[in-house]
Formats: sequence, C-alpha cells, structure tokens
Amino acid sequence: MKLNNIKWLTGMSAIVLLIIGTILLSGRSTEESTELTPASEKSTTVANNLQWRAGRSQTYDVVVDSSFIMTMPGATSGQEISVNIDAILDYQTLEVKVNNVIVGMRFSSMEMKISGVTEEAVNDALTQPFRVHIAPNGLPQSFEFPAAVPAEHREIIENFVRMFQLVIEDGKSWVVQETNSSGDYEAAYTRNSPTILLKKKQRFLSSSSSLSATVPVVESNETIRIDDNNDWIADMKIDETVSSKDQNGPSVVVTNKASLKLGDTKTATSRASWDFVSSMESTANTRIANAKPAISREEAERRILADIDKLEKVKDGRSILIHSLRDLLLANDEMPFVLLEYMKTEQLSDRTRADLYLAFELAGSPQAQAALTSVFTDQNWSFVDSMRAIVALGGVAKPTDDTISALWDTAYSSAAGTERDELPGTAALALGSLGRNMNKEQDENYISLRSGLINGASGAADTHQRAVYLHALGNTGDPDPTIRNNITPFLNDSAPEVRSAAAKTLGRLGSAEVAEQLLQSFEQEQSDVVRSSITEALSSWETPTQVAVTTIKEAIGNERDENVRYNMAVLLGNSMNKFPENRKVLEKLLAAEQSKRIRQQVAEMLFKPQ
Repeated sequence: MKLNNIKWLTGMSAIVLLIIGTILLSGRSTEESTELTPASEKSTTVANNLQWRAGRSQTYDVVVDSSFIMTMPGATSGQEISVNIDAILDYQTLEVKVNNVIVGMRFSSMEMKISGVTEEAVNDALTQPFRVHIAPNGLPQSFEFPAAVPAEHREIIENFVRMFQLVIEDGKSWVVQETNSSGDYEAAYTRNSPTILLKKKQRFLSSSSSLSATVPVVESNETIRIDDNNDWIADMKIDETVSSKDQNGPSVVVTNKASLKLGDTKTATSRASWDFVSSMESTANTRIANAKPAISREEAERRILADIDKLEKVKDGRSILIHSLRDLLLANDEMPFVLLEYMKTEQLSDRTRADLYLAFELAGSPQAQAALTSVFTDQNWSFVDSMRAIVALGGVAKPTDDTISALWDTAYSSAAGTERDELPGTAALALGSLGRNMNKEQDENYISLRSGLINGASGAADTHQRAVYLHALGNTGDPDPTIRNNITPFLNDSAPEVRSAAAKTLGRLGSAEVAEQLLQSFEQEQSDVVRSSITEALSSWETPTQVAVTTIKEAIGNERDENVRYNMAVLLGNSMNKFPENRKVLEKLLAAEQSKRIRQQVAEMLFKPQ
C-alpha cells in the first residue's frame, strides 16, 4: 500500500470544517468542570504577565482570512476554497483559581463566508454563549456549551478560539510543543518587550491525518500583545502558510491571516449569559442525540435523495448538505443501507460519492458502521469505494466490536497481485487511528488492539506490511513509554523500509526516551532514507546530550543527503541555548550550503529576535 495515496480519498467538502478551524488546536480536555462561584473584583497577577480579574469584561474584533488550495497529481491548477470571518467576541472573566481561570465568551456578531457564500443559519448558530477553562499561562484547557449546541458548531467555536492560543513562560524565550488540526508542532516564543511576544511555529513533528505519514511544512509569524489593564490577550496577529505535498497524491497549501484586537465597546455582557447548565456528554453522544429528527422512514429517504441531488449540482455550501445527510442517516436505522443501495445502483460524480462516505463517518452509528463494513467486505464494490469505506471507519468516534473485527480480518488478508492489494494496509492504519480515541476514552479493548498492531509489525511476512503496522502504531499517539520499547528493535530490521517506519513512529510518539538508541542507529545506518527518518525523529529531542550534539556537529559537514542535513541543522539550532558552540557550526553551514530550504531554516534560527 502507498501511504501517501490516502488523503485524496476523502471528500473535498470535509475540508470546509478544516478551514473554518484553519490550522487550529484540536485537542480535547476530559477534565471535569467545576461549578461557577459569584464574580468578585479579586485580581490575580501571575509571573507570566497575564492578568486575570474576576468580573472583568471586554470585547474583541476578530478577522480571519483563510484559503485552501488542493492540486491533484497531473493537474495544472488547483481547487480553492476560502473562508472569511468578521466577528465581535464578548469576553468576561468569571472565576479565577490557582490552577485555571474560567471565562465566558460569546460571538455577539458573526459573519462567515465560505467561498463568498454566507450561510445565515450557521452564523446565527455560532452566537451561543460558552465557557472556557484557561490555564494561567494562557492555554485553553476545556470548553463548556449549552446542551442544545450541536457538535459541529461546538467544534467550529472551539477551533476559532484556539486559533489564538498561546503559552507564556518566564524568561526571554521558550519552546513548547502544541497541537492543531494539522498535527503536533513545535512553537518558539520570544519576549520582544515587556508587552510584546513573537511566536513562530517552527516545524511539525507529526501529521494529524490519521491515514498518512506525510508531515506538513509550516512558515509562521505571530505577534502577541499583552496589557496589564486587560485580561487575556490585548492584540494578536497571525500570518502563516502550511503546505503538504504527497508524491502520489495532491499538494495542499493553506494560508491563514487572522487578527484579534480589543474593541472599543466597554459595555459588560450580563453574567447570566454564561450561567447555563452545560452538557457533559461526549461529542459523539451529543451529536447523535441532537441529530435524530422525528421523521418517518419515507420522509428521511425522500430528503436523502433530495440532498444527493443538490450535491450533484452545487459547488458551495456542501458542508451543510453533508451534515444534513448525517442527521438523516441517524433518523432511522434503515437509512444507512438505503443510502448504500442508492450508491450501488446510481451513477454519481466522484466528488459526491466521496462526500457521502464522509456523511457515513460523521454519523458513526452502529448501523452506519455496518453499512461501511459491508462495502469493503463485498467484492462487488469497487476498490475506490472499499478504500473510502475503510478510511471513513478509521474516523468514527465509537467503533463497534464488529467494526474492529472486520478491519482486523481485512488487515490480516492477502490481496497481493490484485487491484485490492492496498486494502490490508489501509485497514491496519485505520485500526491505529481508532486506537487513538480508544486510548483517550480508556476503552478496555485498546490494549488488545495495540498488541495486535505490535504483533503485526513482528509477524507480517511482507516487508511493506510490517512497516505499515509500525505507522499504524504511530497513529495511536500512545504516550506510554513501553510502546517505544516495543518499536526500537525494528531499528535493526534487515529492511530499510521497516527501519525508516520505526524511526518515524518513534518521532511521532516522542523520541526523548529512546534518543540514545536512535543516535546509535544513526551512526551505523547506511541508507539515506533511514538516516533522514532517524534525524527527523531526533530533531524533536528537546534536551539532547553533549554526546549527541557532538556527533551531529561532526557529521553534518560531510552529510550528502539534504533531508538529513536539514534535520541535523534543526537539532543544532534548537539546542543553541544549551550548546552555544552550535552557532559556529550553523554559520559555517549557512555559508557553504547549496540547499535554499536549509539556508532559510538556518538563517531563521541564527538571526531570530532575542
């Protein structure tokens, strides 16, 4: 299976919510919320210069201009989707604690356009009040919404707020790891003055795309102003470009320009706006509970056919139709199979078929999962349909036992020499993706799934399949150190593809605990591809040893592979504070390096503001 072929299988309309999030933080906190206490004029000043005062009210003007361009292989031009948002955000600090702050927020004005089209119903729905739990250093921890707010609107609101996340620490500069909808990335902060911070997303450490090993590339500049007279942020500007290029898939470029600025309005919003009873249900349960319309089977079927007809005709507003279809799939247990039968007998455009698989994924009900399973287990469905069905199952929130069993059966199967030879690997990757959420939810079946992936990596007869199982383990995002110990032996595998996959997976799961093993493998490795994967994993090592830095410094001047040199340079640049002598090595590299990409990266590390 070719890992980089997967992204194009998902419908273009899936991107709409991604762009609305526009490279935003997607993590969720499971921390239990606390009851709100009456507002007071208590003021709490913390060492990181953020101010929090219970009862403080303010408003913000928010502007977001984002574009998404996807170019398919062989195409001369790409398809572009734009999102433009102009909003006013009401803010009030509700409660100040030692470990977190609870604030109320509400978009009193929201105008969002998707490729120039305004969807008034969505704009109105996004003006619901909500509460945010924020760490004293500025990082959002969790969100609370009224029970009536649908899951998709919660996601948009969370992503909107998390666009302006920050982490403030003491000192002139600091580097932290953060997460957004494109993956895990490293953010470098510099204190330019007592009130101005500069933030740069330096590089992505992994991709959040559950079925692709491609890591995005980011160019980012953010300016943040804090003010003792106001709570939270006073002003923030974001200018970034995120790109991803697959060898056999599409190239994607996302550009984001956004600003958050204190407004002129000082009128305090009534605290009662945020005194709602929040729903503590999971996103998946809330989605299902709110999505079931009380309509007959016949009416649901009629609406499904009408929505499909609209999908065949329109270019804009497809996300609304997809979510409508999701709701209809939940309206009646027979609907997933009714839709599947229609897809089997009718000639539909490829884009519409992709969108329909996304609707199945968003529904995620046991019946929707059963319908998807029937696609890839039935030889009468096409290879593309089977791949899309597996990809969709990899994204459901609560997989059933039957779903996991069917994916395992496919992962264990052999289709070598046939058109369907990529299905087993895709199924393994989907299982890894499901494992991520199962682990977060402390699902008792997760350990068994993880063991199955480890055994697959050890026991698969095919070299490529062993590598795929390792990538699937990376999809789990498992922080347990023991999983890294299960992966390090594969650094000595006889196949370069397996060694490379092991290094990449260790980089995605965290390389600090196994950095010495990676370094030892690097010194012995002859394959440029594997060396690149190892140094990519090592470059995320936050506290490299003197031995490691010395090894890299001695090797970088004679390194023949561009990717390896790039990753070496990043490691040396990131550790300059601890090892100032790295600067001379990087200055020498900058003077002699032929690669523009490396010269640009080294220059940014050498001359960033102090």
